[in-house]
This record gives sequence, C-alpha cells and structure tokens, in this order.
Amino acid sequence: MFPIDNLPMDIRNVLDEWEYDPYNFTVRLIEGKDGKQKIQIRLDLGILQLEMEGRPDGTKPYDKESLLDYYLQKLENSGKDDFSVKHFSLNQEDCDQLRVEAIQYYHRYISLLELEDYPGVIADTEHNIGILDLLREFAEDKSDMMSYEQYRPYILMINTISKGRMAMGNNNFDLALKKVKIGIELINKAREELNLGDTHYGFRELRFLEDWKNDISSELTPSELEELEKKLDKAIKMEEYESAADLRDEINQFKSSSNN
Repeated sequence: MFPIDNLPMDIRNVLDEWEYDPYNFTVRLIEGKDGKQKIQIRLDLGILQLEMEGRPDGTKPYDKESLLDYYLQKLENSGKDDFSVKHFSLNQEDCDQLRVEAIQYYHRYISLLELEDYPGVIADTEHNIGILDLLREFAEDKSDMMSYEQYRPYILMINTISKGRMAMGNNNFDLALKKVKIGIELINKAREELNLGDTHYGFRELRFLEDWKNDISSELTPSELEELEKKLDKAIKMEEYESAADLRDEINQFKSSSNN
C-alpha cells in the first residue's frame, strides 16, 4: 500500500453519490480544485476524469500541447532538406504513444458529443484525424498505421455529425446538408486511397450519413428551396460553376424528398 498524507484514498462515497448506469453513457462537468472545468465519465469500476483543455490527461509531452504537436514540430524541423523529410519516420514505440494519445482524445470527444459541445468535438476529432494522417505517411510498419486507420470512418462520421448539428441548431439545414455530403465524400476518398472499396471499411458510417442526409433534406421548407434557387441563379451569373453544381444537387435532393 502507498498511503498519501492528507488525501482521501477511498472514493466509495463519490461512487455511491453517482450511480453507474450500464445502459447509458453517463458524463458530467465538474469544477476542479484549480477552478477549471473537468469532464468525468462514470464507469462500472470507477470514474474517469479528463481535462477540458489541452491533452486530456493534463500532461505536456516534451513541453508541447500534445504528442501530435511534438511530432509535427519534429517533422517541420526535419523539413529543412529533402533528405531529412524522406527519412523521417515513426517507429513502433512512436506509433503506440500516438495511439494512446488518440484514445484519450476519443474519450473526450464522445463525452463532449454527449454534452453537445460540438466545437470541442470537432477540435478533438480533427486532432485524431491529424494523428491518422501522420501515421499513414510516416509509420515504418504499415501494420501500425492500419491498426488505427480502421477508425477513420468513425472519426469522420462523429466530426460530420457535430458540424451538421451545429448548422441545424442555427436552422441552417442547407449548410448541414453540405457538411454531411462532405463527410460522405471524405469516407469514400479514404476507401479509394487505401483500395478498400470491396471491404466493410466505412460501410456503417456511410449508411448512417446517407440516411441522415435524407432526413435533413426532408426538413427543408419551400422557402428554403426558394433561397437555394436564388443562390443558384447568383452562382451562375458570377460564373461560380462548382458552387452552382453543388446547389443543383441540393435542389434536386430537396425536390426528390418532397415528392416521396
């Protein structure tokens, strides 16, 4: 045993005060002794506490905000000549440490999603996407890359859900629809880049986002259709043909859902 003077070792009272619910994800915000907000997740065997800012465990690896920041800085310093960039790599220990950090951010972003802190979810999912991109490019052993790459569709889906919900919270359904379409495109792009089109990689996430896209389309009102058509006319006049194509897709989707 390792007694610590003046610190309560038994947290039974805290656990009894906050009952564990095996059927629901239970999370709350508390104020720490430092005056800053913390996230607490109720688990079956205790409580997991995360920092709201910086790395979830509150550490600063190599005096950086995160391990990802450290390796990105290391890569940038190596980029002073082509030889260094070509020989920059992440060994198995590097990859393992980055995966540990990614798991910490995962716990926080699913908590923030439950708390409807969508900007926080977006920031943390983009952090983990950054880790995936780094592993994909520089992992010495590609099995280290693929062991975490399998989660990219899920991370992209959560990122997309948060962006869509933010837009819908502002009654901007056309923007929500656009964000969902971008999310679908990113997952399909990942499938193509990794040549995983014949696997189940991203299948469930794509199905969810496709269904949600149809649900959002059904929420559009006639007045919103008129606004889309005005934007289309303007885009054509300004010769913004890429924007016009996107707007045509949204209008067609709206009309299709209205006729069903």
